[in-house]
Amino acid sequence: MTRRPDIDDLLPLASLPTPAPAREPTAIARLTRGLRGLPAAPRWWGPGSGGLAGWLHQGPGGMTPPTVDRTPRFRALLHRVREGEPVLPPEARNHQYVVVRGMLGDEMPGYLLDNVQRLEGRGLSVREADVDTEGLLLSNVAVLREVLLDARHFGRSVVLVGHSKGGVECTAVLAMYPELRSVVRAVVALQAPYAGAALAHDLATTPEMRRLIDFAFPLLFHGVSRSVEELAYPQRMAFIRQHPYPTDIPTVALATSRLSRLSTLYPLQRYFQERYGQASDGLVMPLDAEIPGSGVVRLDDMDHSEAALRALPGLGRYHPGDVTEAMVALALEER
Repeated sequence: MTRRPDIDDLLPLASLPTPAPAREPTAIARLTRGLRGLPAAPRWWGPGSGGLAGWLHQGPGGMTPPTVDRTPRFRALLHRVREGEPVLPPEARNHQYVVVRGMLGDEMPGYLLDNVQRLEGRGLSVREADVDTEGLLLSNVAVLREVLLDARHFGRSVVLVGHSKGGVECTAVLAMYPELRSVVRAVVALQAPYAGAALAHDLATTPEMRRLIDFAFPLLFHGVSRSVEELAYPQRMAFIRQHPYPTDIPTVALATSRLSRLSTLYPLQRYFQERYGQASDGLVMPLDAEIPGSGVVRLDDMDHSEAALRALPGLGRYHPGDVTEAMVALALEER
C-alpha cells in the first residue's frame, strides 16, 4: 500500500523558490523567429510591379483628365517662403486645414509636426484627422467623412492636406461621397500613391516578401497587413475605376523622386532603379503620385520622408513646413 505524503514530506518542497515565469520573446525576436524559414531566393522574385508604374496615364488619349505642370509656380512660392515673404492669400484664414497622416505615421516621432506648426504659425485653424495610420482605407475614409460632416454642420470650408497614404484617403472620401465636395475648398496631396505603390505591390504579391507584412505589420505596429495590400496596383486600379476622383475640386499633387546616398531611403531608391530602371522617392514612383486633373509639382531631388519629416542637416534639401506652406498657397490659387 502506497503511503500518502504527510506535511513533513512537503516542507522541503515548499521551501524551494518558485521559478520565474517564462518571459515572452520581444517583438523583434518573434519576427526573427518567424522569418528564419524564408527560403534562399534569387536576386529578384518574379516580375514584381514591372510595367505597372504609371498605368493610369498610359491609357487611350482623352480617357484620363490631363494634369497641369505647376512646378515653376511652386518653386517661385517656395523661394518666397524661404525668404520669409508672405505667400498665403487673405482667404487662407477662412478655412480649416485637416491634416491626414500616412502609413506608420503614428510610429514616427515628429511626423508632420513641422507641417502642422507652420500652418498654425500662420494663424490658420488646423485639425489632425484621427485616422489609424496602419488601418484599412474604408475605415479611415469613414473618419474623414465624419470630419467633413462636422465642418458642414458648422458652416466651415476645409482644405485637406494628406501625406502619402493620407493623400489617398483624402481623394477617396471625395470620390465616394460626392455630396461632401462642396465642403472642400482644395486638396493638397503630398507624395500620395494615388495610382498604387510599387513597394506595397511587391510586398503583397511576392510570397517570400509577403511574410514581412503578414508577420511584422500586426506584430510590431498592431496594424492590418491588408492595408498595405490596398496600395498595390490591382486594388488601386479597381478602386479608381469604381470611384474616379472628381475634376472640379482644386487639387495639387506633389510627385517626387531622388537617388542619393544622402537619403535615408537610398536602399529602396536603388532597388527600384536596379530592378525596374525607374526613379522613385524610395516608396512611390512619380507618375503614380500624379492625380488626373490636378496641378502637379514634379521634383527630382526629394525623397518620401522630406515632405513630412525634418532631415538631418546636410542630408535633405527641403523643410516640411516650407513645402506645405508653398503647396497650400498653390492649391488656393486653383479654381
